[in-house]
This record gives sequence, C-alpha cells and structure tokens, in this order.
Amino acid sequence: MKKITLKISVFLLFAMTALQVQGQACPDLWLDPGVYKISTCGETTELFMTINGGTGSLEWAEEITAAPGNSTQLWTVKDHRDLAPNGYVEITADLSSLNAGNWTMVVDGTTFDATSGTNNNVRINVVNRLPYLSSENDPLYGYDQFQRRKATGWSGNGNNALFAKPNSPPNQGNLRYSVVPAAAGDQVLFQNGGTISPLRFVFVEALSTEEFDTSSVFISNPVKDELTIKGLNQSIKQISVYDLLGKQVISSNLSDDTISTKLDVSKLTNGLYIVKLQGENGSSFTKKIVKE
Repeated sequence: MKKITLKISVFLLFAMTALQVQGQACPDLWLDPGVYKISTCGETTELFMTINGGTGSLEWAEEITAAPGNSTQLWTVKDHRDLAPNGYVEITADLSSLNAGNWTMVVDGTTFDATSGTNNNVRINVVNRLPYLSSENDPLYGYDQFQRRKATGWSGNGNNALFAKPNSPPNQGNLRYSVVPAAAGDQVLFQNGGTISPLRFVFVEALSTEEFDTSSVFISNPVKDELTIKGLNQSIKQISVYDLLGKQVISSNLSDDTISTKLDVSKLTNGLYIVKLQGENGSSFTKKIVKE
C-alpha cells in the first residue's frame, strides 16, 4: 500500500512539474527594461525578429551570431516614453554602428483598418526613426506602442507575449502575435483576437541607469532662426531635433569641451518640435519647443 501511495505521489509531482513547464512554455521572459532578441517559441526552427538590411523591413530570420554588437536582431524594450503605465513599451533598434541610425517597431498602417473591429494579418514593420510624443488626436497615435503580455497558460512572473496598441480607441487594443512564421523571410504578422502565442525574450544586456545632469541646461523657446542651447556638459554627446512624426530634422554631435551651441532652424516650418539631448550611455532628455 505504501509503495502504491509513493508511486502516485511521484506521478502527481511529475505531472505538476510538467504542467508548470508547459504553462511557461518559453524559458526566456521579459522582466526588466533591456536589450533583447525576440524569437519564436517551441517551433522546430527558431526564428528571430530581424530588420532586413536590404529592404529595411521587419521579417523573421535565423539567429545572427556574428558581430552581436552590430546585429539587426537586437531590440531595446522599455517603457514607452509617451504611455509608460500599463505595460506599454517601445521597441527600438540602434543601428548607428552600421551607419543606419535608429529604428522603431510599428504597426504598418497600410494593413490595419482603424475603423474595423476585425483585423487579421496586420503587418508589424519598422521605421527609421525613434518613437515620438504625441496625443490621441494624432492619426498615427499609438502605432509605435506595444504592450508586454502573458501568453495563454502562463501566469508567472515576466512576460512572454506581445500586443500592439494602434489607434486605441476605437477599441483596437487586442492585436497580438499569434501568426507563427512558416519559414525565414516571412513577415511579422499580428491578429485581432485569437490565440496569444508565446515569444522568447532572450536577454542580452541591461540598460544603463546613469543619467546626466540637465539642471543647468537652457534651451531657447520659442525660436525663430536659431536654437540656442547653453549649460552643456561633457556627458551630453548629441543634440537632435525631431518633428512630431518622429522624423529627425537636425542632428549635431558635441565635443567634450562644448558648453553652448546654436543650431540653424530657419529652414524648418513653423510648429512644435522635440529637442533631444543624448548621452553616450543611452540616457536622454527631451523638451518640446515652438518654431515661429
């Protein structure tokens, strides 16, 4: 009798362990802001979200192992600069080492109907810019906002699934990764509703928490022909100006001894712009200005 009881206990323990493993499914989870590789989970051939260097589009590809610092498969996943609460994240790739600048993962608006509650095979793509600050009145609002979620059956710590949050409202917050690629070269597709398929968030490195001091920085506002910035220090390495669509319109690199600079903005059309000060460790500071 004791032997039978012991066998049943061992079987139950094994079954519970198997269920736990099955529930988690993917061993690599999003836990904290950082640099990750994002790949399929549990498939025969593991494929990774990759920027195609020839076409500039997002697709699935086999893992790139050479020159990891220059990989088009490295994604910074962190709280979105516009809507940080509720798990909203921005997903960007820094390809400046390849002279390709910054890229942001977005919902491809040409495959998405904002007026419909049914959206299947919506393409996820990339644009050659950083995420931008905007408002719900902007027609492109939310197209670069994603949400880290949990796949069906997983309730532990960390996230192993991804939703997209374009133009919500009207009730379009349910786009999720559920279309598993058949082969390398396939597009990255999301669907509205349906199965929440798991992803692997393969951790590469943490983000630097070091910040630079901007208490002494003065940025002229409003501006006409020149943008004046004073009080710079050696930790600030670059100044960029973006329009509200996220397009970089001015960029200037700074030397260690630069304490003030003036940028020619005379050719910019009147309106709102975002000035970004960036440090060498990835820290940044942004301010909106008005061009008159």
